[in-house]
Amino acid sequence: MRKFHRFLITVVAFGILYGVYRHSFGTKGSFLNLLPQENDQFLSQTHRQLNAVDPRERPIDLSRLSNFTGFEYRIANDICKENNSFSDLLGVILVTSYVGHDDLRSAHRQAISQQKLLSMGLLRIFSLAIIPLSERFIRQPAIEAEQRLHGDLIQGNFDEAYRNLTYKHLMSLQWATHRCRGAKYIIKMDDDIVFDPFYIQNHLSDLSQRDERHLLAGYTFRNKKVIRLRANKWYVSRNEYSRDVYPPYLSGWLYITNQWTARALLAESQEAPFFWIDDTFITGVLAERLKLPLTVLNRWFSANSEFLDCCIRDMKRYAYQCDYYVGPNGGNGKLIMEFVQELERCYDNACYQRPAGKSLTATCVAEYRNLPASSDHGTAMISQMKL
Repeated sequence: MRKFHRFLITVVAFGILYGVYRHSFGTKGSFLNLLPQENDQFLSQTHRQLNAVDPRERPIDLSRLSNFTGFEYRIANDICKENNSFSDLLGVILVTSYVGHDDLRSAHRQAISQQKLLSMGLLRIFSLAIIPLSERFIRQPAIEAEQRLHGDLIQGNFDEAYRNLTYKHLMSLQWATHRCRGAKYIIKMDDDIVFDPFYIQNHLSDLSQRDERHLLAGYTFRNKKVIRLRANKWYVSRNEYSRDVYPPYLSGWLYITNQWTARALLAESQEAPFFWIDDTFITGVLAERLKLPLTVLNRWFSANSEFLDCCIRDMKRYAYQCDYYVGPNGGNGKLIMEFVQELERCYDNACYQRPAGKSLTATCVAEYRNLPASSDHGTAMISQMKL
């Protein structure tokens, strides 16, 4: 009788397992019921889906930046080696900088030191390219001396040119994902941008508690039309980009991502056709191909440096908090220093929320700046085009 009971239990168990198998896999999706060609397509689709889920399985050629082969560092930097004290960071700040903008890099360092950033769980690196022949104000020995003094530069072996910004952008992400893996978040920004590092640190700390896997957050552009006017600096031919409207993308002024997303973008950049407008390509075209969602942080940004001037004024006079956390420096390197230094005092002394009816748009009266001509300093950022 006991043998019969054991036999009956075994039969019932096998029946349950078979039912679970049929319910979970079914005959329609089973490998066994696919023709050879369908099986190959299924395997290919499954492989792509797995790659989309975990970019660490997708190989990244470290000697390539999109269609640029033979990439290597002219100045390498191992400040973030995982076996040293910088291995566990909240975030790394990647500042894409024109090689001749030593004054802007100096302004960022004076605004907030590397030591202060490290105490906040952050680290800053400046990304440069090779000095162009047209640059008359700086030479490579000066860049190497800057690196010896500050230790916060990387430099790629491609020319400094406006249409090479995609390479610089990708180099920055590659460095962060392969030489600074201990940094949980990545903040990419331009060197002429003013930002609030204290607010961003608090924001990243909150994000860390939620542990989001996909992250691309910043000022979001939507429905931006492709410019076809040849005389325009942003002219794009149909051979370069065939569609009439760009996908949604983030401003390269400043955006936030994480290691997972950055690795996925890098892997996709080695399969997608190259495009020279870096923020559109990386946070738009590549993000669309990967079906990565964008997080809108437009309220953080001011398009006018004058508003940041007024923020500094009101922090000094009334201890008002600033309405904005990111904006351009308006050609004034001192604004980078003044904004951050005043913010630090404001946070230490508990500034007040701006009263209703006293918004910056209603109260800001700023002096118009007639910016001096910059001679030829930095003109290699824009390549000359025949009209």
